[in-house]
Amino acid sequence: MTRRAEAAKLDPRDEMSDVRATIDALDDELVALLARRQRQIERAAAVKPGLGIPALVPERVDEVLARVAAAARREGMSAELAQSLWRAVIEWSIAYEERLMGDVAPQGPDETSSGP
Repeated sequence: MTRRAEAAKLDPRDEMSDVRATIDALDDELVALLARRQRQIERAAAVKPGLGIPALVPERVDEVLARVAAAARREGMSAELAQSLWRAVIEWSIAYEERLMGDVAPQGPDETSSGP
């Protein structure tokens, strides 16, 4: 019996409980994957200064957003939603990298300081 056929036999409250439990499990998986991604951001923050690479590399941001949009389309997900979510993740990641890199953070072409 298919999952849809099984769900059709459930009381709507039981089905909603099943939906919520599935969403909660998926959320846990997403958090675990994002934590793995964060650890890679930490690795990048350790490697980039030695290579003279700033936290923000606009070409890389564009590349990631294009790749995510294509993956979303393949999976039947809204590319607009995927890009919106990833923009938030990328913005946080860049700020996090900059904090981790501190004073050793190389400056990108648009990040040169004009202060005293």
